[in-house]
Amino acid sequence: MSNEGGNNARLIVTFFAKSRPSSQDDFRSQSVACGPTFSQLLASQLSAAQLVLDSYCTLAPGIFQSVYSITNPHPNPAKFRHHASITAFEALHAVEIVWDIVPDGLSKGFRPVRLAVFDMDSTLINEEVIDELARSIGITSAVSAITARAMNGELDFEHSLRERLALLKGVKADVWDELKKTITIAEGAKELIDYLRERHVLTVVVSGGFAPMALWLKEQLGLTYAFANHLVVSPSNATYQYPHLSGELSSEHPIVVPEYKQLVLESLAKEHSIPLSETFVVGDGSNDLLMLGAAGLGVAWRAKARVQREAPQRLNGTTLSDLIFLLGNQESKGT
Repeated sequence: MSNEGGNNARLIVTFFAKSRPSSQDDFRSQSVACGPTFSQLLASQLSAAQLVLDSYCTLAPGIFQSVYSITNPHPNPAKFRHHASITAFEALHAVEIVWDIVPDGLSKGFRPVRLAVFDMDSTLINEEVIDELARSIGITSAVSAITARAMNGELDFEHSLRERLALLKGVKADVWDELKKTITIAEGAKELIDYLRERHVLTVVVSGGFAPMALWLKEQLGLTYAFANHLVVSPSNATYQYPHLSGELSSEHPIVVPEYKQLVLESLAKEHSIPLSETFVVGDGSNDLLMLGAAGLGVAWRAKARVQREAPQRLNGTTLSDLIFLLGNQESKGT
């Protein structure tokens, strides 16, 4: 997330309770903590900048938002969220805080978003497709162990992908038809995408997974674009008497590594004359970190440990529709 604008900006701080308040007393306690108490803490930490609270409101049960006017020097939200006083506040009050800073006067104080890019596996869908492929031939444990390490950034993504694919040689080429019956779309994904589409935001899935599922998801959610890896299918032979996955990536298509995900974001933004400051990215794995960092607002969603630490922002909710609260009142463009 870039430090944008001239001297004046809006600092938008959104609080998500880790569990929704169960009583009016809990609600009032959270509301006071996230309002006046937090404002005092923030003012003490940003003493070099002029900070004025413009508004504070409850967006939904357990979700609160403060909007501040702030002058230089602006904090870097991606770094400031790790400040000891902020992490202590989150722990004490059982909340997660998502930060954004935008030039004053834009979109009623909120970041205008015109391009939204999402990871697929464990983000827009609940599963890791490569693990489901492994399940179909009974080698789930071997493949899942590599997947977990790769998504946490412990292994080179392309090398680990090729290693896992080699184990999947012989999977029936029509396995996708069965997977489409079992793969589940993440809670709130449809509501979030519908919200963006209604506002004519370009919506994109870019996945280190596989094209058949990414294209299926594009159709299910009405996304604008889908990018993913392409696999080689081999014909029947003496060993496998049916069309099957060869265990290799197609050399005719790009491999979706972290750098390619960032390239998709930047290329689409350029193609549609959209500043990167007006982009929104959501992902959960280490291969999403580059595009999360390049976006105007990048949020790691229920992410792996390393990604939680290194992403510009993070949120561990139960429904993707909560992300709508980060986008303010984006005006509907109509039809």
